[in-house]
Amino acid sequence: MEEVQPRSGQIIELQSLRGIAALTVAIGHALTYYYATSSYGSMVLNGRGAVVVFFVLSGYVLTRSLRSTHFDRHSVLYFYGQRAFRIYPAMWAASTLGLLYLVALHWQIRLADGSFGAPGAFRLDRFSPPFIVGSFTGMVTYILPQLWSIHVEILGSLAMPAIAFVALHRRRRALWMLMVMAVAISYLFGSYTIYHSALFFIDFVVGAALAVGALNSLLHNLPVSRLLISVGLIGLSLTRFLPITDYFSPTAHLIETVLAALVIGLLAERETPKLMRSAPLLFIGEISYSIYLLFFAVMCIIAKGFAVFETHEHIAISVTFLSILLAFFTFAVVVPLAWLSYIYVEQPGIRLGKIVLARWRNTLIPPGLFNALN
Repeated sequence: MEEVQPRSGQIIELQSLRGIAALTVAIGHALTYYYATSSYGSMVLNGRGAVVVFFVLSGYVLTRSLRSTHFDRHSVLYFYGQRAFRIYPAMWAASTLGLLYLVALHWQIRLADGSFGAPGAFRLDRFSPPFIVGSFTGMVTYILPQLWSIHVEILGSLAMPAIAFVALHRRRRALWMLMVMAVAISYLFGSYTIYHSALFFIDFVVGAALAVGALNSLLHNLPVSRLLISVGLIGLSLTRFLPITDYFSPTAHLIETVLAALVIGLLAERETPKLMRSAPLLFIGEISYSIYLLFFAVMCIIAKGFAVFETHEHIAISVTFLSILLAFFTFAVVVPLAWLSYIYVEQPGIRLGKIVLARWRNTLIPPGLFNALN
Protein backbone atom coordinates (compact mmCIF):
# COMPACT_ATOMS: atom_id res chain seq x y z
CA MET A 1 0.00 0.00 0.00
CA GLU A 2 1.38 3.40 -1.02
CA GLU A 3 2.75 5.49 1.83
CA VAL A 4 2.33 9.27 1.82
CA GLN A 5 5.26 11.55 2.59
CA PRO A 6 4.23 14.21 5.11
CA ARG A 7 4.21 17.90 4.27
CA SER A 8 6.21 20.23 6.48
CA GLY A 9 4.86 20.09 10.04
CA GLN A 10 2.20 17.52 9.15
CA ILE A 11 1.74 14.32 11.15
CA ILE A 12 -0.12 12.17 8.65
CA GLU A 13 -0.84 9.44 11.20
CA LEU A 14 -2.98 11.89 13.17
CA GLN A 15 -4.79 12.97 10.01
CA SER A 16 -5.55 9.31 9.30
CA LEU A 17 -6.78 8.88 12.87
CA ARG A 18 -9.16 11.79 12.35
CA GLY A 19 -10.52 10.03 9.27
CA ILE A 20 -11.04 6.77 11.18
CA ALA A 21 -12.90 8.67 13.90
CA ALA A 22 -15.15 10.43 11.37
CA LEU A 23 -16.04 7.15 9.65
CA THR A 24 -16.69 5.54 13.03
CA VAL A 25 -19.29 8.18 13.80
CA ALA A 26 -20.87 8.16 10.34
CA ILE A 27 -21.12 4.39 9.88
CA GLY A 28 -22.04 3.88 13.54
CA HIS A 29 -25.01 6.22 13.18
CA ALA A 30 -26.12 4.48 9.98
CA LEU A 31 -26.01 1.10 11.71
CA THR A 32 -28.06 2.46 14.62
CA TYR A 33 -30.54 4.42 12.51
CA TYR A 34 -33.30 1.84 12.94
CA TYR A 35 -34.57 0.99 16.39
CA ALA A 36 -34.35 -2.74 15.78
CA THR A 37 -30.60 -2.63 15.06
CA SER A 38 -29.52 0.14 17.43
CA SER A 39 -28.03 -2.25 20.01
CA TYR A 40 -26.03 -4.13 17.38
CA GLY A 41 -24.65 -0.94 15.90
CA SER A 42 -23.54 0.29 19.33
CA MET A 43 -21.65 -2.96 19.82
CA VAL A 44 -19.70 -2.47 16.60
CA LEU A 45 -18.67 1.20 16.69
CA ASN A 46 -18.34 3.68 19.56
CA GLY A 47 -19.06 7.17 18.28
CA ARG A 48 -18.63 8.66 21.76
CA GLY A 49 -15.01 7.55 21.89
CA ALA A 50 -14.43 8.86 18.37
CA VAL A 51 -15.63 12.32 19.38
CA VAL A 52 -13.23 12.31 22.34
CA VAL A 53 -10.44 11.62 19.83
CA PHE A 54 -11.56 14.71 17.87
CA PHE A 55 -11.32 16.94 20.94
CA VAL A 56 -7.93 15.66 22.13
CA LEU A 57 -6.61 16.04 18.58
CA SER A 58 -7.90 19.62 18.49
CA GLY A 59 -6.08 20.45 21.70
CA TYR A 60 -2.90 18.92 20.29
CA VAL A 61 -3.02 20.51 16.83
CA LEU A 62 -4.17 23.95 18.00
CA THR A 63 -1.47 24.15 20.67
CA ARG A 64 1.16 23.33 18.05
CA SER A 65 -0.27 26.06 15.81
CA LEU A 66 0.02 28.60 18.66
CA ARG A 67 3.68 27.89 19.45
CA SER A 68 4.94 31.00 17.66
CA THR A 69 2.21 33.38 18.76
CA HIS A 70 2.81 36.28 21.14
CA PHE A 71 -0.59 35.88 22.83
CA ASP A 72 -1.38 39.58 22.52
CA ARG A 73 -4.86 40.75 21.63
CA HIS A 74 -4.21 40.80 17.87
CA SER A 75 -2.71 37.32 17.70
CA VAL A 76 -5.52 35.86 19.81
CA LEU A 77 -8.19 37.54 17.70
CA TYR A 78 -6.35 36.37 14.59
CA PHE A 79 -6.52 32.82 15.94
CA TYR A 80 -10.26 33.19 16.57
CA GLY A 81 -10.72 34.48 13.03
CA GLN A 82 -8.84 31.51 11.60
CA ARG A 83 -10.99 29.09 13.58
CA ALA A 84 -14.18 30.79 12.41
CA PHE A 85 -13.17 30.53 8.74
CA ARG A 86 -12.15 26.90 9.34
CA ILE A 87 -15.33 25.83 11.15
CA TYR A 88 -18.24 27.78 9.69
CA PRO A 89 -18.20 27.55 5.84
CA ALA A 90 -18.42 23.74 5.75
CA MET A 91 -20.90 23.79 8.64
CA TRP A 92 -23.13 26.23 6.76
CA ALA A 93 -23.00 24.03 3.63
CA ALA A 94 -23.95 20.92 5.60
CA SER A 95 -26.66 22.79 7.51
CA THR A 96 -28.13 23.98 4.20
CA LEU A 97 -28.34 20.37 3.02
CA GLY A 98 -29.92 19.40 6.34
CA LEU A 99 -32.46 22.21 6.07
CA LEU A 100 -33.38 21.14 2.54
CA TYR A 101 -33.89 17.61 3.83
CA LEU A 102 -36.23 18.85 6.56
CA VAL A 103 -38.28 20.99 4.18
CA ALA A 104 -38.51 18.51 1.32
CA LEU A 105 -38.48 15.03 2.85
CA HIS A 106 -38.58 14.61 6.58
CA TRP A 107 -42.24 15.26 7.35
CA GLN A 108 -43.47 14.13 3.93
CA ILE A 109 -42.16 10.54 4.07
CA ARG A 110 -42.83 8.49 7.18
CA LEU A 111 -40.62 5.66 8.41
CA ALA A 112 -42.14 2.79 10.34
CA ASP A 113 -38.93 1.67 12.03
CA GLY A 114 -36.81 4.81 11.98
CA SER A 115 -35.23 6.33 15.05
CA PHE A 116 -33.74 9.59 13.81
CA GLY A 117 -36.19 9.43 10.94
CA ALA A 118 -39.18 9.26 13.29
CA PRO A 119 -41.40 12.34 13.55
CA GLY A 120 -40.21 13.16 17.07
CA ALA A 121 -36.56 13.58 16.02
CA PHE A 122 -37.20 17.02 14.53
CA ARG A 123 -40.02 18.71 16.38
CA LEU A 124 -42.25 20.62 13.99
CA ASP A 125 -43.04 23.24 16.61
CA ARG A 126 -39.33 24.17 16.68
CA PHE A 127 -39.12 24.67 12.94
CA SER A 128 -38.69 28.40 13.36
CA PRO A 129 -36.08 31.12 12.66
CA PRO A 130 -34.50 31.02 16.16
CA PHE A 131 -33.78 27.28 15.98
CA ILE A 132 -32.70 27.43 12.34
CA VAL A 133 -30.36 30.38 12.93
CA GLY A 134 -29.11 28.73 16.12
CA SER A 135 -28.23 25.64 14.12
CA PHE A 136 -26.30 27.67 11.56
CA THR A 137 -24.28 29.27 14.36
CA GLY A 138 -23.47 25.89 15.92
CA MET A 139 -25.23 26.76 19.16
CA VAL A 140 -28.15 24.32 18.82
CA THR A 141 -28.55 20.97 17.09
CA TYR A 142 -31.97 21.25 15.53
CA ILE A 143 -30.93 20.74 11.90
CA LEU A 144 -27.94 18.43 12.44
CA PRO A 145 -27.84 16.51 15.76
CA GLN A 146 -24.06 16.00 15.54
CA LEU A 147 -23.55 19.76 15.85
CA TRP A 148 -23.45 19.30 19.62
CA SER A 149 -19.77 18.40 19.20
CA ILE A 150 -19.20 21.46 17.00
CA HIS A 151 -20.69 23.52 19.84
CA VAL A 152 -18.10 21.96 22.17
CA GLU A 153 -15.37 22.53 19.56
CA ILE A 154 -16.27 26.22 19.33
CA LEU A 155 -16.14 26.61 23.11
CA GLY A 156 -12.87 24.68 23.19
CA SER A 157 -11.43 26.96 20.50
CA LEU A 158 -12.37 30.00 22.59
CA ALA A 159 -10.47 28.51 25.54
CA MET A 160 -7.47 27.26 23.55
CA PRO A 161 -5.33 30.44 23.66
CA ALA A 162 -5.46 30.38 27.46
CA ILE A 163 -4.82 26.62 27.58
CA ALA A 164 -1.96 26.86 25.09
CA PHE A 165 -0.44 29.82 26.97
CA VAL A 166 -0.30 27.78 30.17
CA ALA A 167 1.10 24.77 28.28
CA LEU A 168 3.72 26.73 26.32
CA HIS A 169 4.81 29.51 28.66
CA ARG A 170 4.17 28.41 32.21
CA ARG A 171 5.91 25.81 34.31
CA ARG A 172 4.92 22.19 33.98
CA ARG A 173 3.33 22.33 37.42
CA ALA A 174 0.79 24.91 36.19
CA LEU A 175 -0.24 22.61 33.35
CA TRP A 176 -0.73 19.67 35.71
CA MET A 177 -2.81 21.91 37.98
CA LEU A 178 -4.91 22.89 34.95
CA MET A 179 -5.49 19.21 34.16
CA VAL A 180 -6.60 18.53 37.73
CA MET A 181 -8.94 21.52 37.56
CA ALA A 182 -10.33 20.29 34.22
CA VAL A 183 -11.08 16.86 35.72
CA ALA A 184 -12.86 18.54 38.63
CA ILE A 185 -14.90 20.67 36.21
CA SER A 186 -15.84 17.50 34.31
CA TYR A 187 -17.23 15.85 37.42
CA LEU A 188 -18.81 18.94 38.99
CA PHE A 189 -20.33 20.71 35.98
CA GLY A 190 -20.38 18.18 33.12
CA SER A 191 -24.05 17.37 33.66
CA TYR A 192 -25.18 20.98 34.05
CA THR A 193 -23.82 22.65 30.91
CA ILE A 194 -25.48 22.63 27.51
CA TYR A 195 -24.48 19.54 25.53
CA HIS A 196 -22.30 18.59 28.53
CA SER A 197 -19.63 20.94 27.20
CA ALA A 198 -17.80 21.21 30.55
CA LEU A 199 -17.26 17.46 30.45
CA PHE A 200 -14.90 17.81 27.49
CA PHE A 201 -12.68 20.66 28.72
CA ILE A 202 -10.14 18.08 29.92
CA ASP A 203 -9.75 16.75 26.35
CA PHE A 204 -8.36 20.05 25.06
CA VAL A 205 -6.04 20.34 28.05
CA VAL A 206 -4.71 16.80 27.56
CA GLY A 207 -4.18 17.52 23.85
CA ALA A 208 -2.19 20.62 24.76
CA ALA A 209 -0.11 18.60 27.24
CA LEU A 210 0.74 16.12 24.49
CA ALA A 211 1.76 18.95 22.17
CA VAL A 212 4.34 20.33 24.61
CA GLY A 213 5.66 16.96 25.75
CA ALA A 214 4.19 17.06 29.26
CA LEU A 215 2.86 13.51 28.88
CA ASN A 216 5.36 12.24 26.34
CA SER A 217 7.88 11.12 28.94
CA LEU A 218 5.22 8.73 30.24
CA LEU A 219 4.66 7.37 26.74
CA HIS A 220 8.30 7.31 25.66
CA ASN A 221 9.22 4.43 27.93
CA LEU A 222 6.31 2.26 26.90
CA PRO A 223 7.42 -0.78 24.87
CA VAL A 224 5.79 -2.20 21.73
CA SER A 225 4.16 1.04 20.68
CA ARG A 226 2.36 -0.53 17.72
CA LEU A 227 0.67 -3.03 19.99
CA LEU A 228 -0.32 -0.29 22.42
CA ILE A 229 -1.83 1.78 19.61
CA SER A 230 -4.02 -1.20 18.73
CA VAL A 231 -4.87 -1.71 22.41
CA GLY A 232 -5.86 1.97 22.70
CA LEU A 233 -8.07 1.85 19.60
CA ILE A 234 -9.73 -1.38 20.72
CA GLY A 235 -10.21 0.08 24.19
CA LEU A 236 -11.95 3.12 22.72
CA SER A 237 -14.34 0.85 20.88
CA LEU A 238 -15.12 -1.16 24.03
CA THR A 239 -15.76 1.60 26.58
CA ARG A 240 -19.46 1.45 25.71
CA PHE A 241 -19.50 -1.89 27.55
CA LEU A 242 -18.43 -0.33 30.85
CA PRO A 243 -21.02 -0.97 33.60
CA ILE A 244 -21.99 2.71 33.56
CA THR A 245 -25.53 3.64 32.56
CA ASP A 246 -24.99 7.38 32.03
CA TYR A 247 -23.91 7.99 28.42
CA PHE A 248 -22.11 11.18 29.49
CA SER A 249 -20.50 9.68 32.58
CA PRO A 250 -17.38 11.65 33.64
CA THR A 251 -15.67 8.39 34.60
CA ALA A 252 -16.31 6.73 31.24
CA HIS A 253 -15.27 9.91 29.51
CA LEU A 254 -12.03 10.17 31.49
CA ILE A 255 -11.15 6.59 30.54
CA GLU A 256 -11.74 7.44 26.88
CA THR A 257 -9.61 10.57 27.21
CA VAL A 258 -6.71 8.52 28.60
CA LEU A 259 -7.04 5.99 25.77
CA ALA A 260 -7.25 8.75 23.16
CA ALA A 261 -4.13 10.40 24.64
CA LEU A 262 -2.30 7.07 24.51
CA VAL A 263 -3.12 6.58 20.82
CA ILE A 264 -2.42 10.18 19.79
CA GLY A 265 0.78 10.44 21.79
CA LEU A 266 2.19 7.23 20.35
CA LEU A 267 1.16 8.07 16.78
CA ALA A 268 2.84 11.46 17.06
CA GLU A 269 6.07 10.32 18.71
CA ARG A 270 6.81 6.68 17.88
CA GLU A 271 7.12 4.32 14.93
CA THR A 272 3.61 3.50 13.82
CA PRO A 273 1.84 0.97 11.55
CA LYS A 274 2.25 1.60 7.81
CA LEU A 275 -1.52 1.52 7.44
CA MET A 276 -1.73 4.85 9.26
CA ARG A 277 0.48 6.39 6.55
CA SER A 278 -1.48 5.02 3.61
CA ALA A 279 -2.89 7.30 0.90
CA PRO A 280 -6.55 6.14 1.28
CA LEU A 281 -6.61 6.81 5.02
CA LEU A 282 -4.91 10.17 4.59
CA PHE A 283 -7.52 11.10 1.97
CA ILE A 284 -10.33 10.22 4.37
CA GLY A 285 -8.53 12.24 7.05
CA GLU A 286 -8.28 15.29 4.80
CA ILE A 287 -12.02 15.31 4.16
CA SER A 288 -13.00 14.04 7.62
CA TYR A 289 -14.53 17.33 8.80
CA SER A 290 -16.92 17.43 5.86
CA ILE A 291 -17.68 13.73 6.31
CA TYR A 292 -18.65 14.40 9.90
CA LEU A 293 -20.84 17.36 8.98
CA LEU A 294 -22.58 15.83 5.96
CA PHE A 295 -23.17 12.21 6.93
CA PHE A 296 -26.35 12.78 8.94
CA ALA A 297 -28.29 14.57 6.21
CA VAL A 298 -27.03 12.08 3.61
CA MET A 299 -28.04 9.15 5.83
CA CYS A 300 -31.54 10.54 6.37
CA ILE A 301 -32.07 11.21 2.66
CA ILE A 302 -31.00 7.67 1.74
CA ALA A 303 -33.25 6.18 4.43
CA LYS A 304 -36.21 8.08 2.99
CA GLY A 305 -35.28 6.70 -0.43
CA PHE A 306 -35.39 3.17 0.97
CA ALA A 307 -38.86 3.88 2.41
CA VAL A 308 -40.15 5.14 -0.95
CA PHE A 309 -38.69 2.08 -2.71
CA GLU A 310 -40.35 -0.32 -0.26
CA THR A 311 -43.71 1.43 -0.63
CA HIS A 312 -43.50 1.60 -4.42
CA GLU A 313 -42.45 -2.04 -4.83
CA HIS A 314 -44.78 -3.30 -2.05
CA ILE A 315 -41.99 -5.20 -0.33
CA ALA A 316 -40.63 -5.29 3.20
CA ILE A 317 -36.85 -5.48 3.56
CA SER A 318 -35.29 -6.83 6.72
CA VAL A 319 -34.35 -4.01 9.08
CA THR A 320 -30.95 -5.58 9.66
CA PHE A 321 -30.29 -5.68 5.92
CA LEU A 322 -31.57 -2.12 5.61
CA SER A 323 -29.07 -0.99 8.26
CA ILE A 324 -26.19 -2.58 6.36
CA LEU A 325 -27.39 -1.05 3.09
CA LEU A 326 -27.78 2.32 4.77
CA ALA A 327 -24.22 2.19 6.12
CA PHE A 328 -22.85 1.18 2.71
CA PHE A 329 -24.72 3.83 0.70
CA THR A 330 -24.04 6.53 3.29
CA PHE A 331 -20.32 5.83 2.97
CA ALA A 332 -20.52 5.65 -0.83
CA VAL A 333 -22.33 8.99 -1.12
CA VAL A 334 -20.79 11.01 1.71
CA VAL A 335 -17.14 10.44 0.72
CA PRO A 336 -17.35 12.05 -2.75
CA LEU A 337 -19.72 14.71 -1.41
CA ALA A 338 -17.29 15.49 1.41
CA TRP A 339 -14.45 15.70 -1.11
CA LEU A 340 -16.43 18.28 -3.09
CA SER A 341 -17.12 20.19 0.12
CA TYR A 342 -13.41 20.05 1.01
CA ILE A 343 -12.36 21.34 -2.42
CA TYR A 344 -15.08 23.94 -3.00
CA VAL A 345 -16.08 25.00 0.52
CA GLU A 346 -13.45 24.18 3.16
CA GLN A 347 -10.32 25.18 1.27
CA PRO A 348 -11.80 28.37 -0.26
CA GLY A 349 -13.07 29.31 3.20
CA ILE A 350 -9.60 28.89 4.68
CA ARG A 351 -8.01 30.88 1.84
CA LEU A 352 -10.61 33.63 2.22
CA GLY A 353 -9.88 33.74 5.93
CA LYS A 354 -6.17 34.22 5.30
CA ILE A 355 -6.86 37.06 2.89
CA VAL A 356 -9.35 38.82 5.15
CA LEU A 357 -7.31 38.39 8.31
CA ALA A 358 -4.07 39.42 6.66
CA ARG A 359 -5.72 42.63 5.46
CA TRP A 360 -7.39 43.48 8.74
CA ARG A 361 -4.99 41.91 11.21
CA ASN A 362 -4.08 45.17 12.93
CA THR A 363 -7.58 46.64 12.85
CA LEU A 364 -9.70 43.77 14.23
CA ILE A 365 -10.35 45.86 17.36
CA PRO A 366 -9.33 49.52 17.51
CA PRO A 367 -6.91 50.13 20.42
CA GLY A 368 -9.25 52.72 21.94
CA LEU A 369 -12.13 50.25 22.04
CA PHE A 370 -9.91 47.53 23.50
CA ASN A 371 -8.73 49.93 26.24
CA ALA A 372 -12.31 50.94 26.95
CA LEU A 373 -13.28 47.28 27.35
CA ASN A 374 -10.53 46.86 29.92
